[in-house]
Formats: sequence, C-alpha cells, structure tokens
Amino acid sequence: MEFQKAGKLIKDYVSRERTLNIVANLPGDLLSENLVTGLQPEVHEYMKPTNKDFLDVAPASSEMCFEAITSAGIEVENERI
Repeated sequence: MEFQKAGKLIKDYVSRERTLNIVANLPGDLLSENLVTGLQPEVHEYMKPTNKDFLDVAPASSEMCFEAITSAGIEVENERI
C-alpha cells in the first residue's frame, strides 16, 4: 500500500497505484479502500460529500476507481492554485 505524499500530484499517486495493481490485481473493494486510505487528508475530505457512494460501495471496475480518485484529487489541486 502506498500513500500520497505531501506535494505529490494525484495523477502521479494514481499512476503508481495503477502500476502496482497490475501485479496485485486487487478486487475492487480492496483497491478502493487502499486508494482512499492512502490519499492526502484534504482529498479524502473532499470526497466525503461529493463521492459518498464511492466511499460506501466500491466502483464496478478498477478503472472507475482510479477515475473517481483522480477527479477528486484534481479538484483539490485546482482549489489550492
């Protein structure tokens, strides 16, 4: 399991996790749990009201999981700028 380090762009974090998942081939629920757990706190907080379903139920595919995390992370990064 990886963590998004401070200052690390979400696309870099997701890219690394996607690469690791090629080998690990985690089921959707475990993949989404690992991705969310490793997020910067502000991205995780952003996802609570905007992606409640994602946090409660794993997406149907790993790609949907990566897309949801990337989208939320980009929104937070844009707010910082």
